[in-house]
Amino acid sequence: MQNENKNKLDLIFHGAVNATGGVYNKVDVQGYGKINGDVECESLHCAGHVSITGDLIGSSARVEGNASIKGKVKMDTLSVYGQLDVADDLNFTSLKVGGNVKVQGNMAGEDVKVHGSLKTAGDCEAEVFRANGAFSIGGLLNAGRIEVILHGSCEAKEIGGEYIEVRRTGNSTLGKLLKHFLNNTLTVETIEGDEIYLENTKAKVVRGNKVEIGPDCEIDLVEYSTECKQDQSSQVKTLTQR
Repeated sequence: MQNENKNKLDLIFHGAVNATGGVYNKVDVQGYGKINGDVECESLHCAGHVSITGDLIGSSARVEGNASIKGKVKMDTLSVYGQLDVADDLNFTSLKVGGNVKVQGNMAGEDVKVHGSLKTAGDCEAEVFRANGAFSIGGLLNAGRIEVILHGSCEAKEIGGEYIEVRRTGNSTLGKLLKHFLNNTLTVETIEGDEIYLENTKAKVVRGNKVEIGPDCEIDLVEYSTECKQDQSSQVKTLTQR
């Protein structure tokens, strides 16, 4: 593998450069780069602006500037601290979002950490989904374990998982100040899981085995199998044991 990597060329951008797609070892963008075609690389680092008209496939990518991908993205490790726009699907093993990520298709991977803003028009599937920021999922958010700390508006059409936990920003002075400026609420049509704990959540239907409705929730229907608790500050129109 090391010998194969040595035979691959690096693609380095300083200033404004146009290049052709292909197979590279390292792609490093410090200026403005446009790549026509698909790109396959071991690593991509973008501290400037890069536009790729095809697919992006590789082992690792770190976006600190602005990256626009007109096709699909498939990366083992992807870290975004700037802006990433993907016109098709995004597949990964590990995704860290410290900046902004927008996906026009579906997302699928193992581990997602959101500390910035994540938006996808389709579904998002993962083993673990942790958000300490804002997200908008146009379809289904599905993960074995979902942990959300609300910083700003969060929304999804549906949420499903074995363990689902949604908490508002803490009761610190900073948290109280943020509550006045940000809409720290999760809005979703349906939540289904085995063990569910919710705060600051607006939902039409919540279904689970063990369900706890914490503070400041508005739920139309809660269906539970074995156990359900409800905070007095929350509103549940209909509560049913299955």
